[in-house]
Amino acid sequence: MNTPVKHLHKITDLLWQLHLKTSSFVAHLVGPIVFNFGAKEPAWKMSTADLLGFPDGTVGKILGEFLKKNKLEPIAGAESHDLFHVLFDYESSFKDEVALQFFLRGNGKNSIASFGTSIGAWCVLPGQWSYLRNSYAGGKECMDISQLDLKAILFQNFDEIRTTLFKANKTS
Repeated sequence: MNTPVKHLHKITDLLWQLHLKTSSFVAHLVGPIVFNFGAKEPAWKMSTADLLGFPDGTVGKILGEFLKKNKLEPIAGAESHDLFHVLFDYESSFKDEVALQFFLRGNGKNSIASFGTSIGAWCVLPGQWSYLRNSYAGGKECMDISQLDLKAILFQNFDEIRTTLFKANKTS
């Protein structure tokens, strides 16, 4: 039986899906502009295929698998962004792109992207504040990643790196 409440629920779900798709579309348009505007790191000069050639279990191989699954290629000078998705367990969905920026802010990164995303999230993802707060807290719990040589860890064991990243602050 279709009641007005069920119709309202369906309409709300439809509007939410439309909202997420629109937000995701806008993020894909704005993302490259933000990467080009911000400070760039030296390009790694590695493709998804190069990363897939790393030994099994390494950070590089897992990053390559993430990029392949999402049909992506690394953006020159912004490769660390994709690596952060893998290291901190965020998908490439709009919600997780925002959550990753909250994680990075919690870890001490204060970039235009993370600041703008934090402000925009108030309007765009009002139902996700708990998830975003948890992401921010996760960044605080993680060791400071600002001084890591991210390209060098591509050759290291993924599980060991993850353990190190989150154990460092618990023992200090």
